[in-house]
Amino acid sequence: MPRKKSVNKETVETVANTTFEVLPLLRKKLLRMDVVQAEHNLPMSHVQVLAMLGDLGAMSVSEISRRLGIAKPNITPLIDRLIAEGYVERRRDTTDRRVVNVVLLPAGQEKLAGIRETIVRQVMRWTGNIPEKDFFELEHALRVISSVLSSAQV
Repeated sequence: MPRKKSVNKETVETVANTTFEVLPLLRKKLLRMDVVQAEHNLPMSHVQVLAMLGDLGAMSVSEISRRLGIAKPNITPLIDRLIAEGYVERRRDTTDRRVVNVVLLPAGQEKLAGIRETIVRQVMRWTGNIPEKDFFELEHALRVISSVLSSAQV
């Protein structure tokens, strides 16, 4: 098994400090999730579940819980509310009847499309304030961050 390379303390401190600086900027300047939540009348946790189901397909409650880092007993009422809104439903897995998956319904797909349109409108506003070269660098940096954090055991 390959040994992990150690990262020097200075680099770790730089990553920690930069993360601390960037998070509020992302929330307040770039992507206003409070606006998304208000416009679509959905809490952020509901938006995240719809997005996961839209991107990854049917998932068990346990998998949703694990991916969001929210305890399973707290996910169940959230899923129940999404069911009541007609956005998702529970379905038995066709290969293992013991497994129940949460599936995005057409109304949920429409809601998710509207949410994504709101986010695209927000991002579109950045283009007037950020030079094109910087915008493409931002896009690349966000892809790298997503890739690193998705594959890392953080």
